[in-house]
Amino acid sequence: MFKLLKKDCNTRARLGLLKTRHFEVKTPNFMPVATQGSVKMISPEELKKIGVEIIVCNTYHLMQRPGTALIKKLGGIHKFMSWERAILTDSGGFQAYSLSELRSVDDDGLRFLSHIDGSRIHLTPEKAIEVQQDLGADIAMCLDFFTAYPSEFIEARIAVERTINWAGRSLNVKKNAYSQLSRVQLSRNLEKNAPIVFLN
Repeated sequence: MFKLLKKDCNTRARLGLLKTRHFEVKTPNFMPVATQGSVKMISPEELKKIGVEIIVCNTYHLMQRPGTALIKKLGGIHKFMSWERAILTDSGGFQAYSLSELRSVDDDGLRFLSHIDGSRIHLTPEKAIEVQQDLGADIAMCLDFFTAYPSEFIEARIAVERTINWAGRSLNVKKNAYSQLSRVQLSRNLEKNAPIVFLN
């Protein structure tokens, strides 16, 4: 749930409060990167002391190491990291760019050769959301695809249209999950601020 607290009358600047299951995050906010479940060189206690409210982890990398099943078994990403505040998980879409030599893409999703052991990974919009749900993220991102800069107009257009399509498929995963809940379960879920899907 997002609440607008203040808006500047001369610009588009605004202050807000983003309520998640684990923490209320003031916006705008800076998110330290904990790609593989750890902010390098800084402990969770130190992060809290300097006022960090939310961090970002990465779906692709956590799938690889230590693995979604293990994190879920240990109680989710918050317990795994010993972090009680908010966590946003990136979908793995950035790896389509950073690991472009190890991936192929089509309208169905992304196919990677693991940068760790060469195994095959098929990441679809649906799979990206399911993994983020298993991790227990407060905010889940839809799978996106983008091009390098500069790029040809047609390349950029294909990337945008593909991302919009994937965003719709990601949202359908959430809608289907909610439709399977009873009204009572659904209202309880909403009261607890169930994970949010932010569409890029």
